Amino acid sequence: MKKEALLKLIGDSALPAALKSYLGSVLVKKLPSSLREALKKEPEAFLAGTAGLLREAGLALGCSGEEALARSGFDATNLAADRLEAALAELLALVFLRSEGFSSLGFIGRGIGKTADISAERGGLHYAFEVCSARTAAGALSVDFLELKYDKKIRQAQASSKKRGPGRACLVLAAGSLSFPGFAPDEKLAGLARGLYERKNRPPRTHICLLAGGRAEVFPPWEA
Repeated sequence: MKKEALLKLIGDSALPAALKSYLGSVLVKKLPSSLREALKKEPEAFLAGTAGLLREAGLALGCSGEEALARSGFDATNLAADRLEAALAELLALVFLRSEGFSSLGFIGRGIGKTADISAERGGLHYAFEVCSARTAAGALSVDFLELKYDKKIRQAQASSKKRGPGRACLVLAAGSLSFPGFAPDEKLAGLARGLYERKNRPPRTHICLLAGGRAEVFPPWEA
């Protein structure tokens, strides 16, 4: 599809004005972005899926989808590569956690030192979640790849979880589509999450959560 037609689709979509502006800039300036490629390949599906994700994230936070995107720290004037991808991964994590029965969902404000992205509660326990985008196809995931992400990110979740007593830390990794097609169980993801957890010597009060193209798995399971 030609650039002019894509820009019209974006303009006619249900996305917030700030996001329309961002996507238009990414296209016009030909900036490197994995989501730019997804937009060019399947524009209607991408725009509808993103609008649906924002709507569901707004429900999780009790606000509009536009406000949910803003709370993630997304800035339409920041055209750094994959900044939108990181924001959408956080929103997808929020939607999943709501579907898993978590409450008091919210973003953790950036402060001094290491902090996680999201906090929530479930079963009387406090959880801190560090969210990252795999920036790769779901089929390319491996325990080796996940371990690299874990080693780089888990300390942020652990640091935030300790601020409210002996809480739980969780690394959430999103791969593939970042829209909202639902969360079906998946044996391969389950094996990967368990494989990483066991490779890291079964760390206490820690969970691994994998989200990939409408599928999701957590290991070990959330505590009752």
